[in-house]
Amino acid sequence: MTDIAIRVSNLSKCYQIYNQPQDRLKQTLFPRLQRLAGKAPKQYYREFWALKDVSFEIKKGETVGIIGRNGSGKSTLLQMICGTLTPTSGSIQTNGRIAALMK
Repeated sequence: MTDIAIRVSNLSKCYQIYNQPQDRLKQTLFPRLQRLAGKAPKQYYREFWALKDVSFEIKKGETVGIIGRNGSGKSTLLQMICGTLTPTSGSIQTNGRIAALMK
């Protein structure tokens, strides 16, 4: 039996930020047409990395606090550990039950 309760390995989360609502539709349609025409597809969004390559282990019985400035990815990290968000890359392993209480 392992003594690790939570293991996070190289966890990253990237969001696609669109300047205008119609850019979502453009991103869905135009890159496919541009590839068919033999052109390099244009990107209609900018990437925002909420988390990038985060790794840690929490052993059973340990108490951990996550602190940081607004927008530093604390809630994103907790949501991915609880399973309400999926990571862009990396992995999360949990041993036991996880309950989410967000205020």
